[in-house]
Amino acid sequence: MTGASKVVHLEGAAHEGGVVLNLRSGRWYALNSTATLLCRELRTGGLETAVRAIGDRYPAVDEHRVRRDAGEMIKTLADRDLVVFEPPVITERGAAGPPIVARTGTGRYRFRAAVAVPVAVIMLSLPFRWTLWVASVLRARDVSEATTEEAVAMVRMVEAVAERYPFRAACLEQSLAAVLTAALSRRRLGWVMGVAEDPYRFHAWVEARGVPVLPAEEPEFSEYRRVLSR
Repeated sequence: MTGASKVVHLEGAAHEGGVVLNLRSGRWYALNSTATLLCRELRTGGLETAVRAIGDRYPAVDEHRVRRDAGEMIKTLADRDLVVFEPPVITERGAAGPPIVARTGTGRYRFRAAVAVPVAVIMLSLPFRWTLWVASVLRARDVSEATTEEAVAMVRMVEAVAERYPFRAACLEQSLAAVLTAALSRRRLGWVMGVAEDPYRFHAWVEARGVPVLPAEEPEFSEYRRVLSR
């Protein structure tokens, strides 16, 4: 199996487990340490290398059982469209500064946010790879990156609109809506997704010039590790 960043990112965890973000569907999957080891070895050396690596870790387990279990796991991964893996890395650079909480807003972005929230919800109902493609196109446009002050106003206005929205608009929807609000204002915002562990928690937010801008205070935000950014 070969790596392909357009399919999944595999993010290593401190306890040797891992998580997989399927870029086609936008779904997260948690892997235990054995599954993570199998994925890594499949990528670098194939099935036989993976079987040997797991056998070395668990010498008391019969090799035929290891091979059988590995085959069953590969089938499960294939059923979930997770058969191509990236090595465990933290993509992109870390934040350029501590997060800023969007406590105040301005009516300047009200109409654009009102348009962006339902559009974000619709986009996230489509295949996730299309949403990522659109986000990548918006990120690559030749427009100015939003300042942190502009980002704060956009994030706060998106949050205010989302509070009145009749459907689900959580962190993924709101962060994408903020990116769209910026695009409608001829500005750029970074769209970031990350994971925290023990227990696994998944999150999405925006960044302005490398600084995270959050709609509310999040004491545990520093525990999130960046997995993907657009």
